[in-house]
Amino acid sequence: MKIEIKEEPWDLLFVGVATALLIVTIAAVPDSTLRTILGLPFILFFPGYVLISFLFPEEEPLDKIERIALSFGLSIAITPLIGLLLNYVWEISLFPILYAQSMFIITFSFLTYLRRTTIPKEELFTIEFEINPPDWQDYDMIDKALVIATIGLLIASGSLAYHIVTTPRTGERFTELGLLGPEGMADDYPNNLTVDETGNVIVMVRNREHETVNYTLAVGLGDVENNYENMERLDEIPEDFNLSLPRNNTYRYTEITLDHEEEWSQSVNFSIDETRNEPYKVSFFLLRDGEVYRNTHIWVEIWEG
Repeated sequence: MKIEIKEEPWDLLFVGVATALLIVTIAAVPDSTLRTILGLPFILFFPGYVLISFLFPEEEPLDKIERIALSFGLSIAITPLIGLLLNYVWEISLFPILYAQSMFIITFSFLTYLRRTTIPKEELFTIEFEINPPDWQDYDMIDKALVIATIGLLIASGSLAYHIVTTPRTGERFTELGLLGPEGMADDYPNNLTVDETGNVIVMVRNREHETVNYTLAVGLGDVENNYENMERLDEIPEDFNLSLPRNNTYRYTEITLDHEEEWSQSVNFSIDETRNEPYKVSFFLLRDGEVYRNTHIWVEIWEG
């Protein structure tokens, strides 16, 4: 059986239907395997294919291998450019990228169809392939065994690919704990203060554990391991958080519950009411299940006012 795509735009129709089906799939069943199957050519092949088809609708000068290679290469270039444009006119997220790339594919499919109508049919690019079922009687026992083994390998490979696509990948589990300066940047920390002068930092916690986690955030001077008996619970960290160490060796703490990929941040003001010959270590600890899980700190020199 011989299949030929030349006079009728079946290739463009296939691209358009697959693109429309992807939009419907994402809207109706966003977590389906069909989304992955349709999404790969949508990103890696369709944009370049319709652009190459528009630029070179004739059989010459590109052969089929060159068209396929250029379709992949151009698609890899077009998709980031669409994302860059969206960054300025809309936003980079799933649906804006889906709609913008779909519009690109459908627009150039339509322009390609119009251009093909102006070119003599004998000069048009042709896609053709033949399907000739093998005659099983012509095979000897070894060939038959090889065919059966090959079919079995293809089935096993397909099953493995399906398992990989449909099985969620957990990825690395970790939690971020960070300190930012007053302007939200990783600089300009309050490392030099006078007695009772207020310093400010922003504490940031992000959960990447792939599960909901209950944290305890402790703030104080020194190391929290040495101050378990002096932990003072707060419903939340107040905006004016004064540390009175070393006379009152107390850590303040609050509890935080975050879902996966959820971020928590809080501006923390602190002051210290006594000088000494060495810097104070202002520490921020995340405890999980009663154990220190993450920690960070800044060093602060206290001077007479």
